[in-house]
Amino acid sequence: MRRFVLAMLAMPMLPAFATAQTAATPATPPAATAPGATPPGPAGDGHWGGHWRHGGMMKMLQAKFAAANTTHDGHLTLAQAQAAGLKPIVDHFSEIDVSHRGYVTMNDIAAWRMDRKAEKLEQRAAALRAQD
Repeated sequence: MRRFVLAMLAMPMLPAFATAQTAATPATPPAATAPGATPPGPAGDGHWGGHWRHGGMMKMLQAKFAAANTTHDGHLTLAQAQAAGLKPIVDHFSEIDVSHRGYVTMNDIAAWRMDRKAEKLEQRAAALRAQD
């Protein structure tokens, strides 16, 4: 019973400990500094600085997608992507539009991105296996 009472008394202090602990964490995310990881920035993924893993670029892309989608139907054509300056989508439009519909959706873009990430991970895994 004593442990329960002590635990209940300590509960209000937990947010202060959590805040103090998060303030001491490094500013650079661990994924960016992990061995073999691509650092964020211009030399990253080739497009948009390699920030996809952190979600910030996907949010930015969603905003650009919405602005470029002048018909507001959730379908982005190649012409709309070119007019908006969405270079990665323009450069890889045929890869993203696997159904050959003439437009892409955010789901198409996310799936394409995941496929590319999976290919890179498979290549890295094969390289690691080759080292043994």
